[in-house]
Amino acid sequence: MAELISIVLPVYNGEKYLRESIESVIAQTYENWELLILDDCSTDKSPDIAKEYEARDSRIHYYRNEKNLRLPRNLNKGFSLSKGEYLTWTSDDNRFKPDALGKMYGTIKENAGAQFVFASCRIIDEDGKEIEYIMVNESSKKKIVGMNPVGACFMYTRKAYEEIGEYNPELTLVEDFDYWQRLYARYGAVTIRDILYEYRWHDGALTSTMRKDIFNQTLEKTLLKNRGAFGKLDDEEKYYYYRGLYNCRKELGDKDNPYAAKFKRASLIYFIKYRLPRKIKRMLFKS
Repeated sequence: MAELISIVLPVYNGEKYLRESIESVIAQTYENWELLILDDCSTDKSPDIAKEYEARDSRIHYYRNEKNLRLPRNLNKGFSLSKGEYLTWTSDDNRFKPDALGKMYGTIKENAGAQFVFASCRIIDEDGKEIEYIMVNESSKKKIVGMNPVGACFMYTRKAYEEIGEYNPELTLVEDFDYWQRLYARYGAVTIRDILYEYRWHDGALTSTMRKDIFNQTLEKTLLKNRGAFGKLDDEEKYYYYRGLYNCRKELGDKDNPYAAKFKRASLIYFIKYRLPRKIKRMLFKS
């Protein structure tokens, strides 16, 4: 029998797109899942929508918080209630492609020792129209030391969850990136180039309403905190790491950027060792 996959869906006043999000789970070709909807004190019709689906499908479970927990704590509550051997979470305004769970589950099973997988996704607007793509491949993994290539489509094992622990409530806005760093540092990752998810960009999305200063301060804190977990970095990883730190201070308007010299050096080495050879290879291939 196929193993159980737990999907946590945190929601706060998400009535506009919540049905689409839930329907995308119901439409999965992989059918052995449970959906845990964690309502963070919504004041709109989100509770009514969630309860409607709970009554309709025994795999769907609705929980309402007594007080607003915010995203990291809400995720932690959801996963503490989950029973699956494989875990993921989604948002009330995003959609899985029908084969998302099956392909991520199959990829983990096919790769011995794999504990963490992530896939490409499509970015859509509020009307569901395509904007752009977040494409991933094997080379995307090294970027995790300094930036977030994971996007919004991922899965990890219960073993990883039990060993890595919970999302950090002190790192709101980058709690997911912090978690990907912790997972990757211990287990590595497997990537899926296929587009398995649709991420909706609209005015009400968390990423479009976040304060840029708080985001970059928290991101810098996270990069510094997790650096030791990666051990010795190769030259490509150093480039991504210092690029991440440099951009944080740049976005904060720091004219005396403390990472400028290291980023400049890492960029030069990266260009000579990686970017230039790849460019030459593409030119030769075209000719």
